[in-house]
Amino acid sequence: MHVDADSRVLNEDAHARQCALLQTINQRNLGYFEQELLKLDAWADDLKLGLEQEIKSIDVEIKDVRRLAATSPTVEGKLSWQKKQRELEARRGKLRRDLFARQDEVEAQHNDLITQFEGQLQQQVEEHTLFTFEWELK
Repeated sequence: MHVDADSRVLNEDAHARQCALLQTINQRNLGYFEQELLKLDAWADDLKLGLEQEIKSIDVEIKDVRRLAATSPTVEGKLSWQKKQRELEARRGKLRRDLFARQDEVEAQHNDLITQFEGQLQQQVEEHTLFTFEWELK
């Protein structure tokens, strides 16, 4: 009976150590996951801010070009400014599409990161007996 009690104590100790190790691994993974999310969010914010500022700058240029076109005294001048406005509007449209494409790219990376960590949460612990000690006190 005494051997069974000792075996049970050893098994409980091994289980407690295994749980502690898994907890440490999960905490480390959580820290890494949060760090990667912060990096991804910061990159997305920088990207979005840069594109939005460029779009606002083009909006100001378009407004100036419209004003110049309206005050141009010649047909050639008006056509020239209208052409410039059309080019700026096309560039602004491309930047807006780029902004949406980049947001989709960030969302895809975010989803990939979540999927990656979901896979890591599916941990499987395998236990193998490597050797057994027996001794006898005399």
